[in-house]
Amino acid sequence: MDFTRLTVFLAVARQLGFRGAAKSLHLSQPAVSKHIQKLEAELGLALFERRGSRVALTEAGQMLQDYGQRVAALTAEMRRALGELQGLQRGTLRIGASTTPGLYLLPERLARFRQAHPKIEASLIISNSAEVSRQVASGELDFGFVGVWPQAPGLQARPFAEDEIVLIAPGGRRLAPTPAALAAETWILREPGSGTREIAAAGLAERGIAPKHTMELAGCETVKRAVVAGLGVGFVSAQAIALEAAQKLVRVVNAPGLRFRRQLYLITRKEARPSPAALAFMAQALKATAVY
Repeated sequence: MDFTRLTVFLAVARQLGFRGAAKSLHLSQPAVSKHIQKLEAELGLALFERRGSRVALTEAGQMLQDYGQRVAALTAEMRRALGELQGLQRGTLRIGASTTPGLYLLPERLARFRQAHPKIEASLIISNSAEVSRQVASGELDFGFVGVWPQAPGLQARPFAEDEIVLIAPGGRRLAPTPAALAAETWILREPGSGTREIAAAGLAERGIAPKHTMELAGCETVKRAVVAGLGVGFVSAQAIALEAAQKLVRVVNAPGLRFRRQLYLITRKEARPSPAALAFMAQALKATAVY
């Protein structure tokens, strides 16, 4: 539908006359009539009943007026938001992230954003995926970045980046990558609600590996430090071990089927209108999306 014709229609519906609509739009009355005729032909419905110099809305016209006013309001809101985005002179951001995006992907992007928009106050809260999803859904956070598709109601998700989950062991250890040998190891597990734990648990179950000894620790860094100390083996993001692997403090266990690719997601509330600051940061984050 031509937006100009919709604008002309709304003016006629508001004025209940072609002459008043033409004056308010700075158009000729024949031009207004032509727009309405084309719109009615396009829809195959009469929108006005002519009553001399005045008009009245038909049932179809009343329905179109209702939808048209909503379209016009949304368009005005869009223009305001884009106008605000040009300046970004003030505002706040409350960003949540699970461990992998929060520790390894977002800090650099947040630093670039703050450099470009120094008057925007931003905070980054790092938790597990389930807690970040809960806080975004409740409105405690403006948006979040998580490692699994969110289960909380009222959220929408879009791909942000790819990640790989790998099994690591202490750097000086060699272990047979067989199900029996792996099951006998002590497994360092993330806390409930962790996306890494959810993906790893599903992968182990599919391969019939049931760990006999487990230790539960909160956070990727804690799991990594426990493995470096020789307490057992565990799953972490490949992003988390670049330094430790280079220093041979940990080694990736090349067990068949125990490397998992996963999608990281940007999550927002479905019904919320993001602030200009939030729109700007999300656009920058998605533009910088990389595959790891």
